[in-house]
Amino acid sequence: MKVTQGAKANLNGKVFEQMAIPIFKANGFEIFTENELNKKRLTDKPLRYVVKNATYKTIYGETGRTEFVIVVGTRKIHIEIKYQSVAGSVDEKYPYMLLNAIYQYPEKEVIFIVDGGGYKLGARRWFETNIKNNWLDFMETGENIKLMTIIEFMNCFNSECF
Repeated sequence: MKVTQGAKANLNGKVFEQMAIPIFKANGFEIFTENELNKKRLTDKPLRYVVKNATYKTIYGETGRTEFVIVVGTRKIHIEIKYQSVAGSVDEKYPYMLLNAIYQYPEKEVIFIVDGGGYKLGARRWFETNIKNNWLDFMETGENIKLMTIIEFMNCFNSECF
């Protein structure tokens, strides 16, 4: 059975997302879905946990899902992961992702993990530049947005960024 390029890319992206789970677990975070977390009583919820496949309202007014939301006490960090090893359309989502981060994500801290090397260099440069240059003045609303590779994220996580 031949696997299409799109199906292969989707599988690679899912595998890449799963690479974050051992990083969370090694640092003492429990992993929950929103449904699992909603079933817990307020007093049963740990102080440090991760919600996988968390929902949010997109700029289109639809329900979107993000890979993870890290919760440390009252601090919540939105984690969006995109992997692209060959030319494709993932990098075309960068403006959409950034607009959602600025206007829609309920969390004020956002980390985009973008890796794989297959994205267009101009797209990655655009993403990085617009985060650094405070595109649409997002910092004035308290947004803290970062762009990392999976290794940078792991190093940050292991050095007590959270």
